[in-house]
This record gives sequence, C-alpha cells and structure tokens, in this order.
Amino acid sequence: MIDMSNPQFDRYRLVLASSLTSRVFAEEVQLLPRLPRISIQRWTRAAEQIQAAIEQRWGFKIIMLDFLENKSGRERLAIAELRSHDRGPSPYWSHAWVHLNEIAEDEIFEFERAIVDRLLNNGATGRGPFSRFGWIEEACNWVGIEPSSNLTEFNGELKQLNAAANYALVRFARQSAPPIWFKAVRDPTAPEYRITSTLAKLLPEFLPPMVASREEWSAWWMEDAGDSLDDARSEGLFGHAALRLAELQKASIPHIHALLKSGCGDQRIAVLRARIPQMMDFIEDAMARKQSSPSPKLGRGRLREVWRILEEACFNLEALGIPDTLLHGDINLGNILTGHRCVFIDWAQASIGNPFVTFEQLRVQIAEDQNTAQWTPYMTEKYTKSWGQILSSSQINCALAVVPLISVALELCGRWTWLTSDRLHEARFQSYLRGLARQMDRAVRDLELREIICA
Repeated sequence: MIDMSNPQFDRYRLVLASSLTSRVFAEEVQLLPRLPRISIQRWTRAAEQIQAAIEQRWGFKIIMLDFLENKSGRERLAIAELRSHDRGPSPYWSHAWVHLNEIAEDEIFEFERAIVDRLLNNGATGRGPFSRFGWIEEACNWVGIEPSSNLTEFNGELKQLNAAANYALVRFARQSAPPIWFKAVRDPTAPEYRITSTLAKLLPEFLPPMVASREEWSAWWMEDAGDSLDDARSEGLFGHAALRLAELQKASIPHIHALLKSGCGDQRIAVLRARIPQMMDFIEDAMARKQSSPSPKLGRGRLREVWRILEEACFNLEALGIPDTLLHGDINLGNILTGHRCVFIDWAQASIGNPFVTFEQLRVQIAEDQNTAQWTPYMTEKYTKSWGQILSSSQINCALAVVPLISVALELCGRWTWLTSDRLHEARFQSYLRGLARQMDRAVRDLELREIICA
C-alpha cells in the first residue's frame, strides 16, 4: 500500500471521461461519487505512470488529455479519455460511470468543473489541440495518409510519455516494423518544432528520420532510433557519440544563419561577453542576500576577479577563431540514441555558439558518474581528433582550458528571461545564482586560468 502522504509520491485526482457516454468514472465513498486518486513516484513521467496505473488497476486503456494546476495545495487534476476496456465489467463494485454533476462539489474546483464540462459537452476543453476527445485517432489517420509515411499498420499499443493541452510525446508499436514516435510542442515561446524541422532538412543524418510533420499542431512523427546512451553504455559507444557530436557541429557551420532564424538561441561568445557586467551584478546581489547554506559567501572583491577572468577568457576564446556551430542546450545520455547510427533528439534549447561548450557539458556529466568517468579521456580523444581536421592542437587545447568557465557562465546566460523577470527575486533562483557563482569560482581555481589563458 502506498503512503499517500509520502513526499516521494505525487497524488492526482483523476477525471476519466468517456466520449461515448459523456460520463466520468467515479468511486463511491460514504455513498457519494468521488473522483478516483492515483499516486505515482515523484520525478517520473506523470502521463506514462498514470496510464500504466489505470490499466493495471481497472483494465482501461486511456490517453491522457490534460493536467490542471491549482494554487490551493490540493492534488492536481489529471484528465484522461477512455479508449477501451479489455477486462469486461469492472470487478470493483464501488466504481461506476456517472454524470459530472453527480460528483461531490468539494471534489472539483469550479474552474476545473467548467473545463471538464466543456470536454464532455463539446468534445474539447479549448485549452489546446491535445486537450480534446479523439485527437490520438486523428493523428493516426493523418500520418496514415501521408504519402511519405509508408507505415505498417499500428497494432494498437501505445505508450504516452508526456501529455498536456499543447504538448504530446507518444510511442506507437507497429505490427511488423519498429515503433514510431509522435511529438508535439505547440507553444509560441518554444521553438522546438521549427528547430527540429529545420535540422531534419539540413542535417537529417544526425536526427531520427522524420516521417511527417504538421505545422498546425507543431507536431511531427519520427522513426524509432534505438536505445539511448543511458541504456546502452560502453566505452565504444561513448566515444562514437563524441565523434558524432563533433561531426554534427562541423556540418552545421554553413547553416548558422538558417538555424538562428529557426529559433536557435544566440550564445555566441560576444553575446556572453556583453552580458557579463549585468550578469555579475545579479550574482553580487544574490550573494549579498541572507542565505541558510553553510557554503561560504564570495565577497565582492573575489566576484570582481572572477568577472575579470571570465571577460578575459571570452576575449581569448574569440581570438582563437573557432567557428560557431550548433549547440544542443540539453545534452545528456537520454538525448543521444544509439541505433544503427548515433543521433540526437530534444532540440528545445538549441543555440549557436562555441562547439566545445556542448562537449564540456556532456563531459562533466560523464566524469561525475563513477561508472563512466574512466571513459572521458577516450571521448575527449575522439572529439578533439575530429576537430583536429580543421583546427590546430593549440586552438583545441586553449579552448578546452577555458571552456569549463565559459560553459557555467553560458548556463546562466541561457536563463536570461529569468534574470529579467520577477523570478529573479525568488529564493530558489537566488540560491541558483549563488551556486553558479561558486561553480565559476571553482573553474577559475581548478584550472588556474590566470596562468593558462591563451594569449
């Protein structure tokens, strides 16, 4: 039995709706219809876990449609659509399908009830293209008639990993072919669809093959590209991934303008250098604030020294003449797939900048894991050997020396919208600023940049 008050779990109120009957699934508690509760492990994919829990508990195959937030501290509301029921009549006598107005008033907030009522009566909540009945069937029909799709018939099995009114990530099994994936990010502030579509045209050999796309939904279908590097660990695969990263970056050089136009962020060193004074002012202010952390404060004098060295590092890295390339922005083992070829996914935070930044971000993750740390020299060798085709050893070595400091600073630069919003004053973000300041200080000390910075 799961302890519902356990902080390791998240609890949801469930609205499971039938499009055929316009009713919702309820459980009887003290003779009143109540919304069922679902608890899942915290920090897991909610849509995937709730989908699995519902099928295991009641035998229902469902598709998640939406999640509603509230500020009361009460459980979030998860909205799902019934697709089929494989077990016949439910063995749970205390459960039944009821009209929404039969659900107790204290079970669902007024604004939530209005949203669910729109879904039941109109087939859509109005919150987005995936918060409505039947969208999953429409997506299947759409890709099935695409002339480029050449799909084998779906076998009906699907796994939903992400769900929201404007977001979706679903894995579909096929009868005599590998699975196929559907992903959608319909958000004007999130350029992932535009970036991915552009990369699929310009650099298709480094992404899973795109089967079809639909601009109206900011959605695309892509072929399965194998296991992630996190699931298939070996020195050879890690080295090959580093090599492929270098090849991708070099191949992106002629396309910088098109990638910036598609929505990639601008993290070129000149942009970072121009933001250093304001960035360090934010850090100084955060460091001066009261903090409960036992970590020592960095005084204003030391922060100014870090500022000076960071600025010098930027000038020297620019002077090396290394071409700007595509940066991933969220590089991790889960975003590197190792099927018959190594490809990269999840380009929501892609940007343009110095290529060694992305490699440094990947290297740090691997070096900090005791199970993979021993492979970092081999990865570095593969990565730098590829860049050695167009760069000198001096350029490469100097870049590797200063990029740890540059990489930390760019992490904050990539959060610039936070720095210019009310979020700046949140205690959590203030702590984040102090943590980055300490990372930059360690980068200066560990690498002895005062002596190593290239002239």
